[in-house]
Amino acid sequence: MSIIERVANKLGSTLEPQRKPSFQGADTERAAADDVALDLIERAAADGSQSVDAFAGGNFAAAPEARPVRPSRLTTKTLTFDLDRLRKMNMITPDAGRTPIGESFRRVKRHIFANLASAEPGVAANLIMVTSPMAHEGKTFCAVNFAISMAMEMDRTVLLVDADVAKPSVPGVLGFKADTGLMDVLYDRGVDLADVLCRTNIEKLNILPAGKGRAHATEMLGSDMMRGLLQEMADRYRDRIIIFDSPPLLAASEASVLATHMGQIVMVVEAGKTTETSLKEALSRIETCRNVGLLLNKVDGPKMGYGGYGGYGYGYGYGYGE
Repeated sequence: MSIIERVANKLGSTLEPQRKPSFQGADTERAAADDVALDLIERAAADGSQSVDAFAGGNFAAAPEARPVRPSRLTTKTLTFDLDRLRKMNMITPDAGRTPIGESFRRVKRHIFANLASAEPGVAANLIMVTSPMAHEGKTFCAVNFAISMAMEMDRTVLLVDADVAKPSVPGVLGFKADTGLMDVLYDRGVDLADVLCRTNIEKLNILPAGKGRAHATEMLGSDMMRGLLQEMADRYRDRIIIFDSPPLLAASEASVLATHMGQIVMVVEAGKTTETSLKEALSRIETCRNVGLLLNKVDGPKMGYGGYGGYGYGYGYGYGE
């Protein structure tokens, strides 16, 4: 029985309040970046397309086998999240009913599911990385909300991986502590994935923490062991969505390495903050992935046609064009 089979048998199936953008003065680069993202979103909505093949390549090479299976120590634990606290932070919760932010993420995840349905052979479209050009643009906020929203689907299970291994943010958002995780599995052959996975009190949502920081994190994320682990995750359980909260692309080398394994990437772009130069540079670092979505975050007002919770809207467009 493989590592992943054992895990499946065992499991059964403080973010800062979001701030509105400030447009003080005429910041040409910021406006240009917003225009780039909005243009993609508007064109995608107008022609009904789900994908723009903006980049060449992106097919996965055959990955090596995962490392040999050893007896598990059955240490998987359950994390209990304070759902009232999450609601106060404008996060989606299963018991909240219909909310503006919940509807926003429902619309966005339909694009992701469409890519899953139409994925080409060899593309692990259920491996989804959420990133941003720079820090503090809302990537963890979006990754956690995606994970919770997707876990509410009738026929999906979700694994949220905290892959921001240098500065993990998922524990702060969800309110838990974890000493071990992904990096410990890659670094120590005595640690199994099953040992560090966490169940949660949100049905069908599991968490893989980042684990202890390591000096050679980039090399470990690019290793054969990592490729084998991800390939087995993607191939063996096609109904499972695996969401990676990645480091910002322009702040850490780990993000570009992680991107080479992904079937889909969601790039969070903060309205009024992300410059055109930063956006282009970030996109140039993920050229191996054919399915790249731009999510315009913290939009002030009804510009996108549907409002986000607390005055923030979410738009989505695929690909990138000059």
